[in-house]
Amino acid sequence: MLARVLDDGDSSNVFPVTNRVEQGCVLAPTVFSMMLSAMLLKAFCDDKGTRIKIRPRTDGRLFNLWRLQAKTKVEDDSLRDFLFADDCALNASTKAQMQQSMNYFFTACRIFGLTISTKKTEVLHQPAPQKIYLKPTITTEGEILKAVAKFTYLGSTLSRSMNINDEVDICIAKASSIWMVAGVSVGGERCQTVHNAKMYKAVVLPTLLYACETRTVYERHAKKLNCWYNKVPDTDVLSQAGLPSIYTLLRKA
Repeated sequence: MLARVLDDGDSSNVFPVTNRVEQGCVLAPTVFSMMLSAMLLKAFCDDKGTRIKIRPRTDGRLFNLWRLQAKTKVEDDSLRDFLFADDCALNASTKAQMQQSMNYFFTACRIFGLTISTKKTEVLHQPAPQKIYLKPTITTEGEILKAVAKFTYLGSTLSRSMNINDEVDICIAKASSIWMVAGVSVGGERCQTVHNAKMYKAVVLPTLLYACETRTVYERHAKKLNCWYNKVPDTDVLSQAGLPSIYTLLRKA
């Protein structure tokens, strides 16, 4: 590409850029984000249908389906791609729309010189309640993409069953792992209660309750999150450490 250097409002002559941006360069994320955004605009510039449509309403009860049928105070929006760093998640309502989105995406990648890693690309199909699950067959570059029952994105786990049971179990496992590592790192001896409490608040709780404000947590999930394995009532442990319960934290979130 050709570039100029801008210095105090004055620009240099145009010169060719012949060196690539290497991994780890501070410019890499910015340049890649610009490239990916331009590529997506190119891929879906003429596409209007391969999206998931949502119909929100901010007044009244959140899940009042009757009020969503109204023509006023209701907004219509649609979602097609979620971007974060160098990850891109495409969304569609049907298998045909998903295949069409992949075709658009693949064509644009070829134009921009980008390559899709088929080994790292996964497909998650979430059927409607009471519907039979049918394994989706989505292809790109002549290869069938792997269909999975769980899909991890931005640290959260989406499952085919569309509930948060798997997500809660994974959060507990991660928090337990962090707590065990922290205990081993202190010379094989347990810290005093005040140090344990600080570690719990600073590291364990954020991992345990990651993204809890974005999902509905039922009482059975809260009981799991609030579990203590020592034979001491959790109320006594929390009182000694001066910490609130998981139920209190979930209500705040």
